[in-house]
Amino acid sequence: MLITRKIISVDERDIYMYGLEVILLNGSLLLVFLIISLLCGEMTNFWAYLVFFLPLRIFSGGYHAETSERCFVLSTVMYVMSIAASSFLPFLYQSWQGRIIGVISVLVILVSAPLVNKNNPLNQSQRKRNRIIICILLIIDLIFFILSCNCSWKIASNELIFIIFDAVLLLMGRLPSRQKEDNELS
Repeated sequence: MLITRKIISVDERDIYMYGLEVILLNGSLLLVFLIISLLCGEMTNFWAYLVFFLPLRIFSGGYHAETSERCFVLSTVMYVMSIAASSFLPFLYQSWQGRIIGVISVLVILVSAPLVNKNNPLNQSQRKRNRIIICILLIIDLIFFILSCNCSWKIASNELIFIIFDAVLLLMGRLPSRQKEDNELS
């Protein structure tokens, strides 16, 4: 209809379709995560996902599924894993093991992000901008983590879990490109 009325051109159709698909996928993921959180009584996990995971994920990049259906399933599995982890390890933030894994995860993010690949092409200025934003987000996360630890807020464990997940997705995003580079060198 927009094409027949010449509001958008045939060439722009794919761009608009992709944008609509992204909006629908992300909106439906948020709705599913909200429902899962409400059913599990884990609203803290939902807020931690929105505040700690999403901003880092947007600017750091990482693994991207081949199809939107696979993305939906993998994202939902990851979110359920975050609820399970925060339920079984509510005091992860207090353990030295959790803190060491958190520090390693932050270092992985600092070294690897933003990840540039075919799903996340960035020019030099975008990479620099994203890197600055990532550093600012990590500083804010650290300040909130310290405050949460001092106040014994359980959300510190949720924050730690999502920072670990972001680092894992960054590492996973590097794997296919490394394998492809290795194959091209052979």
